[in-house]
Amino acid sequence: MSQIGGGLLAALISSSALAGAYTLPRGEVKLFVSGLMTDGDRYFDTTGRRQPRGRYTKYDTPVFVEYGVRDGVTLFGSTELEKISAEDGGRHERQGLGRSELGARIRLFNEGPWIASAQGSVVVAGARAKEGVAAIGETDDQVDVRGLIQRSFEAFGIAGFADFEAGYRWRSKAPADEVRLDATVGLRVAPRWLALVQSFNTIGAGRWSGRYPLRQRIAKLQGALFYDLTERMQLFGAAFFTPYGRDAMDETGGQIGVGYRF
Repeated sequence: MSQIGGGLLAALISSSALAGAYTLPRGEVKLFVSGLMTDGDRYFDTTGRRQPRGRYTKYDTPVFVEYGVRDGVTLFGSTELEKISAEDGGRHERQGLGRSELGARIRLFNEGPWIASAQGSVVVAGARAKEGVAAIGETDDQVDVRGLIQRSFEAFGIAGFADFEAGYRWRSKAPADEVRLDATVGLRVAPRWLALVQSFNTIGAGRWSGRYPLRQRIAKLQGALFYDLTERMQLFGAAFFTPYGRDAMDETGGQIGVGYRF
């Protein structure tokens, strides 16, 4: 069950490359390609109240790959093409290469149903500040480190797993650094179906510098379904919303994609 959960987590919210605590066996490769849309026309103000604002829409086509270098060590990388449309005193657009990430996950502990790992990655921005309003928040390079712990279980005859992650992300330029707290619960609801409930939480470690002195808090909830088309190929879909935030967009979105294990 841990293997299944790790693979799908890698593909969902792929800008974070969240792959769970699981590491791949030596020589195994997993590839995920998906389409993601994010949309919103409201904004959480500094008190957490929703306020109207110009519409923000983003389309992504993320590609994520992970490779088992040896037992207990997995390398991963991702990149994406994106198109952003933002209404702010006019219509602003940006399209091109989004963020690209390269990192490694190392298993620290594996005993019974428990797995614990450490992960680090470098994220390079594809957008540039000269691209204007639509590129705000997209131009900084980042370094992410996190600890991950996962436990498999069985409840009422249904196999499942729970994954918890805590990390810190350093961001260059204007955006403030971030604390990341994420959780996933997965249940094998049928022989070929895996259902996930996920929580992604971002806490700004300070205020942004420059023109936008934001001190962000973002909480997103996501539901996802994963279908084993064959032993090697998987289809998945997900939808998310933002129940709470501060100095952040009130976003909703969805993602569909395919994964393949080599």
